[in-house]
Amino acid sequence: MSVDKRGFVLVTILIVAAVLAPRAYGAEIPDLIIRNVHIIGTGSQTEHTLANIQIVGNTIKLVSKDTIPTRDNIQVLDAENGYLLGKLSVGSAPKFMILSDDPTDDLNVLLDTKQFVRFAVADGELVVNELIQVPGEPDDPSATSGQPRWLSYQPPPFAIPTSVEASRKWNVYKTKYTNGLFYSALALDRQRISQDAESRAQFGDLSDFERGTIRAWRFGFAGTVNFDNPWIYNVNFTWNPFDRGFNEEINEFQFLDYSLSIPAGEKVTVTIGNQKEPINMERTMSLLDLAAHERSAAADAMLPSRRFGVVVSGTAANQHVSWAGGVFNDWLIDSGSFDENAAVAVGRVTWLPFLTEDQSNLFHVGLGVRYADTNEGLQYSVRPEMGNAPKFLDTEFFDAESSTLYNLEAGWRSGPYLLLAEYIDNHVDAPNVGNPRFTGYHISGTWSLSGEMRPYRKPSGSFGGLPVAQNVNQGGRGAWEVGLRFSSIDLTDGDITGGEMDVATAQIAWWATRSMLVSLNFRRTWTDRFGFDGEMDAAGARVALFLQ
Repeated sequence: MSVDKRGFVLVTILIVAAVLAPRAYGAEIPDLIIRNVHIIGTGSQTEHTLANIQIVGNTIKLVSKDTIPTRDNIQVLDAENGYLLGKLSVGSAPKFMILSDDPTDDLNVLLDTKQFVRFAVADGELVVNELIQVPGEPDDPSATSGQPRWLSYQPPPFAIPTSVEASRKWNVYKTKYTNGLFYSALALDRQRISQDAESRAQFGDLSDFERGTIRAWRFGFAGTVNFDNPWIYNVNFTWNPFDRGFNEEINEFQFLDYSLSIPAGEKVTVTIGNQKEPINMERTMSLLDLAAHERSAAADAMLPSRRFGVVVSGTAANQHVSWAGGVFNDWLIDSGSFDENAAVAVGRVTWLPFLTEDQSNLFHVGLGVRYADTNEGLQYSVRPEMGNAPKFLDTEFFDAESSTLYNLEAGWRSGPYLLLAEYIDNHVDAPNVGNPRFTGYHISGTWSLSGEMRPYRKPSGSFGGLPVAQNVNQGGRGAWEVGLRFSSIDLTDGDITGGEMDVATAQIAWWATRSMLVSLNFRRTWTDRFGFDGEMDAAGARVALFLQ
């Protein structure tokens, strides 16, 4: 081909491309997804954020760093890493421009924006559009991942703050020597109760417990001490707590956690202070992240909330294995000497035998062991998985030399679905009462209706709370999740007749934002005690507010 012919073809291609390009001036704004645009950082946020923008019905619907799924009759434009200036607020009309160059690097971009503008919208009209239209992504993630359909997972796009004010946190503090934040959580409960005749014969009329209560109000601060390898501190308090250990009386105000975590190597941490024992999944997770309002009866009865001690933890096998071991004794915070208080040794190891490449599907197993030298004697008691209720099961106090408890756990997560099961087997060395053996278990499941996936925290071998892809204050509907759980506990063995109880629970939870939770909980309880088999139904509502 001659030079003239090649030039003619090139010119022809450029003319056709210019004609077909989605250039528009003064046109209505169609439904759009704009990909690969930098949101310029301002104020304390100096870094730019590469994001995607969805405009529907002349309104900004979503701004996200994740891929926004396409649908019929929506155009997808590629901003080619351009830079956005203007008003970008979810729920309002778009009023911004996209520049080809970064105005924070070159002031000439602002002095002559006409030369650099590639896209502009204002007053409900598309003023300039020189962006390239591109095809949307396939709706089925298995089409590109190569995984079987049942293993594929398409998470919802997560909204990001669209203003400096939305991303600032007044409760965060930063200094040369330490960083941290103040946090708080308030949970308010209300419940209704229905009993059959045998349940009334067991526990009396429980209508006095049908009232609103403060389930918990916790507040504290946490952060880092800025060494080369930062130390982590955590201090929090609670008012009107219902966390049960082995003590019958609980003060209205008390410390919950005060601990310091010190790195002892690349993959090892030593934590000293009042803290949770590393024994099972439910105790490791936050109360508000469970499939029901309260922990299962077996964990609540036989595993204390917190103790003072030292825990060494770490990971192995590329974080597919987590391990933790600790020793505990409350003599520093309780009366009596070290020998007079119960000494406890605890260990837990978890393993991920199955984990997909995108980490959306995994299988978790774990084993926990707890040995306690019970110089103080033992008593196991538990409420019917309700924060405000009398004790339904109670072994009463008995002399014992020691107890050895085993906890087996297994969990499977596939995208928005989570199944979890745990079994507790507690062997008590108490010859005077026949060396009783107490057992319990729970099987739980959750399903995120809005599509979010619960995170898995490899360092602790535990599942986290449900994230919120699109808050209601970002134009979204929040995160919705349904949960089911069945639990069972048997505190009758040897000469001990503490009773038996089964609880079935259904729950629906709505996270309007990560700072507000509303949940409804229905449970049926079957209790075998005092020669009666009683049934009780309870419906509970919870509102929880967070500062974090």
